[in-house]
Amino acid sequence: MTTFILRRVGVTVLVVWGALSAVFLILRISGDPVLLMAPPGSGEEELAALRTALGYDRSLFVQYLSFFGDALRGHFPDSLQFQQPALSVVLERLPATFMLAGTALVLGTVCAALIAVATVRPRKNGVEREWPMSFVYLTQAVPNFYIGVLLVWIFGVLLGVLPTSGAGAPTSIVLPAITLAAGILPQLTRVFRTSLRAELGKPYTRTGTALGMGPRRVLGHAAYGALLPTVTVLGLEAGALLGGTVIVETVFSWPGVGQLAISALNNEDFPLVLADLTFLILVFVVINLVVDLSYGLLDPRVRHQG
Repeated sequence: MTTFILRRVGVTVLVVWGALSAVFLILRISGDPVLLMAPPGSGEEELAALRTALGYDRSLFVQYLSFFGDALRGHFPDSLQFQQPALSVVLERLPATFMLAGTALVLGTVCAALIAVATVRPRKNGVEREWPMSFVYLTQAVPNFYIGVLLVWIFGVLLGVLPTSGAGAPTSIVLPAITLAAGILPQLTRVFRTSLRAELGKPYTRTGTALGMGPRRVLGHAAYGALLPTVTVLGLEAGALLGGTVIVETVFSWPGVGQLAISALNNEDFPLVLADLTFLILVFVVINLVVDLSYGLLDPRVRHQG
């Protein structure tokens, strides 16, 4: 198990290095960050002084080493918009984003499991229920932002039963969470349903039925066997939710990291964009590391084969 963990951690370190290197190159290719951070109307002397203070007058390799070390330690310049350390601004908005993404992940996972089980279990006549999958395909065909706008129109404008912006009331999370959950529902449902159907066709489930096990118990064993591919998709979707909150938080004015990123881009707040992007990368990589380590817990074969 120790070797398995060390290998996964080593791969994670390489991924973090590659992702941060890509961020550094993209930011340098996009232009001189000093021009974005300097006050309007700054002269050449002021630009040179700012460039020296931030270390942008050094060689590209030295800048790369400095950027990498600062990113790992969480040292970023002060936000131009908020006039305080950029990372602290991101951390202030992080709980709202985690609460929204976590609620959407739980909601999407529960709905996916219920739909998959309902469609795989045949009725008395032996025919599977297919109509719930029509709802799944519909959510896959419609963009998330359109679902969000539609929910705002129905529950906020027509019915007036749910708040449509901000996070002032406990029910404010309902519409944005449903919008995000609709985005991960199709992938989770299809993967879990396919895996569950494959497990139900294996010899051990037929043996369990022949030995007198009830349908629910057999289904429970099959569901455990179908977890491994589902966990893979679940981890990817959990990371994708952090990126998906950018649009959803903007639609619903949710005070999270996603809305903060859009605000930073609009205000050309270079340090805040850098801190926001770096933090999202690290969170995404950590989520995938947790998913990789969970493979060894769910399936001993993965642990022994590395």
